[in-house]
Amino acid sequence: MALVKPKSLKIRNSETSKSISSYVEGNDDLSVLTLDQLAARYEEIDQQSQLFKGLILLEARSRFPSNNEFGDWVQSVPSLCGDGNQVRNRYMNFANYFKDRDRTGITITACYEISAPINADIADKVYQAALGKNLSVAQIKAEIAKAKGLLPESVKASGEPELMPLGDVSSFMEQVLADIAQLPKADAIRVLDECKKKIKSN
Repeated sequence: MALVKPKSLKIRNSETSKSISSYVEGNDDLSVLTLDQLAARYEEIDQQSQLFKGLILLEARSRFPSNNEFGDWVQSVPSLCGDGNQVRNRYMNFANYFKDRDRTGITITACYEISAPINADIADKVYQAALGKNLSVAQIKAEIAKAKGLLPESVKASGEPELMPLGDVSSFMEQVLADIAQLPKADAIRVLDECKKKIKSN
């Protein structure tokens, strides 16, 4: 199998270049941390591990000429195929966008929203709005909708998040479909059918 030349995916900024091992070595006494600090440390390590996984997957993908060959390789490595296509894609999107960006005040779920390919055209604008703000996922989605021009003027003025702007479900549908795009068609339909049943039963 011919391999393409791998691209350089080095982590460049001081925050992301910090090794995960530095958090767990003996000189880091967790007993002196407050509960808030422990929670923050947990999230830091979680983000770091997902960033590194994404960078590894991006490096591996750069060595294959097609998604199919990359997928075959992933399936041949048990520790990689355990996460599933959707999770791996999120890791890769996350790492691709955030590898050299500050993530202060942006949760991992918000990072997923910002780095999703469907939001590529407005990602920088939403990132600037989110940086250091600790916005909720609902607020991030509202920022995305606002950046795409989907919020009515009354909502833009008030700043209140609206998850289903203007009663138009098209943007929301795009996000759902993007999440299940990697599934086989039959499985994607089954997921949607199960969601429909769940909604009707509530």
